[in-house]
Amino acid sequence: MNLVSWLVIVVPAVAAAIAYFAPSRIGRPATAVGGVSTATLIAIDAFSGLQPAPDALSSLFLLPVAIVYGAAGLYSAWYVAAESEDDAVGERYRRDFLGLTNAFACAEVIVPLLSDMAGVWVALEVTTILAALLVRLQGTDGALEAAWKYILIASCGLAIGLVGVIVLYAAGTPVLGAHYVPEWSAYRVVATRLDPDAVRLAFMLALVGFGTKMGLAPMHTWLPDAHGAGPTPTSAMLSGVLLSDALYVILRFAGIANAAIGSTMTHRLFAIVGILSLALGAFFLLRQRDVKRMLAYSSIEHMGVVALGLAFGAPLAIAGALLHTINHAASKSLAFFAAGRVAERFSTREIAEIRGSARALPISGTLFALAGLSLAGLPPFGIFRSELMILAGGFGGGSGWLAAAATVLLVVAFAGLMRWVSATTVGEPPASVERGERGTVAVVAMLLGLVVVVGVGVFVPVPLTGLLGRAAALFEGPL
Repeated sequence: MNLVSWLVIVVPAVAAAIAYFAPSRIGRPATAVGGVSTATLIAIDAFSGLQPAPDALSSLFLLPVAIVYGAAGLYSAWYVAAESEDDAVGERYRRDFLGLTNAFACAEVIVPLLSDMAGVWVALEVTTILAALLVRLQGTDGALEAAWKYILIASCGLAIGLVGVIVLYAAGTPVLGAHYVPEWSAYRVVATRLDPDAVRLAFMLALVGFGTKMGLAPMHTWLPDAHGAGPTPTSAMLSGVLLSDALYVILRFAGIANAAIGSTMTHRLFAIVGILSLALGAFFLLRQRDVKRMLAYSSIEHMGVVALGLAFGAPLAIAGALLHTINHAASKSLAFFAAGRVAERFSTREIAEIRGSARALPISGTLFALAGLSLAGLPPFGIFRSELMILAGGFGGGSGWLAAAATVLLVVAFAGLMRWVSATTVGEPPASVERGERGTVAVVAMLLGLVVVVGVGVFVPVPLTGLLGRAAALFEGPL
């Protein structure tokens, strides 16, 4: 790593220290500056051509961090003031929240900067601890239960993932020696000389173990509770970044497996977890009562879409799956931010009690509706483009029946999202609900997210297209 990559790690770490130890009047702007600065550095990393990250796959998976942390840093400056009292207890909450948020971003950015298969496991374990502490900050019984549930399930998943790392390491010892650094590039070079059965086992363990962190069904059960109980910026960072971090690790294992034994097994397993996650997320969207839990099940649905893109195997579908992780990060963070503003104004997250949010909050309510349209896969938003790429790759690549099933399930998910989004945004708000926006910085954060949500749908920049192609070649292409 060169200076830019180190700065991507150092900036949120410094922001975390400032936010935790300094008064919140200093921590709030430090968090905003940390998020924007990190996003700028990642953009330089991804699009400058210098490629300071290990490779194109690393650079690509830094982009969700840039999108979400950049906006969350700004949004948090409003959030901590709105969600806490102006007393000693409130000040402690603000410092804890801001410090942990920046530390969480630092851990999340480290994951895609690593290609050491053991190192990424350690980094993901750190994200588990920090995320649980953030979820617990709400101080309710539900938050405590969600935090413990997350620790238990995620740690069990990571334990399985660690076994996958160990199995892969053991498979490499006859070729690479008894003591070696388990770098992804080293495995790829000797992939055809690795024990095929050990590689198969390692990938299956990785898919189950790290798939737990990714929110793939049936290992998804922590996700609705953690997203629903956590602070709004935490929910955005869990859904927009942490899920993609786990996907990054799975893709590293899949790249080794594809080079060692071919892609048939990985495609089949991705198809199983993909269609199961899409089906579960789609149908659960129809029966949600809590606005944040609705968005949590939408995350499960979209992780299923990504897995199906990888299962189809066509270059167009793989590029679409990788692009979908970026589009999902932008759309889901925007949806959580807007939902947090709506829930704060209506003093509830119950969908049945929220009406006319677009009139009560002209900007935030409208952005919540637009984020819902994006998550539902309508044009001109980015998710429409990436889902179209995935389905076109499926129909054109010999997976027509699976692509058809995915299309039907996407229609179900569309119905669920549109039902709840329209119910909460249209109509007149109750007379007791104040009208008008507060917190300019939070509005700016959401508008920046909207630029990405719409921009990638209208036009994919040439540098991003090139990055997608190089990253897809690393995962699926020949050595």
